[in-house]
Amino acid sequence: MLDSHSATARLVRQMKSTETAVSNALIEALGLMQTAAIAQRDVAAPVVKTQAAMQRMSKMVEGLVSAQGDTLRVHGQLRDVSRVVNAPDEPTCPDQEIFTTASASQVA
Repeated sequence: MLDSHSATARLVRQMKSTETAVSNALIEALGLMQTAAIAQRDVAAPVVKTQAAMQRMSKMVEGLVSAQGDTLRVHGQLRDVSRVVNAPDEPTCPDQEIFTTASASQVA
């Protein structure tokens, strides 16, 4: 059974790991999309097939951007829960503003 300090430490570690994984996936997907766009331009491949692949990659990137936003919102919600249960503060939490839907919609 976890106490509040152990739970906080574990959640902080796993949250950071999750945020990093999502960011890395987005970076890799964008790199793939860049290479595919260059190949589409430079290699004599059927345009219909390459365009379909580019459209799917665009959806993939969109999903990762959405996942990144959801990850930030989860982080904020976990921070709110930790305050309710009087868990120790996590000093590396981003500002609360990043967790609000209004802030996220302003970016979009």
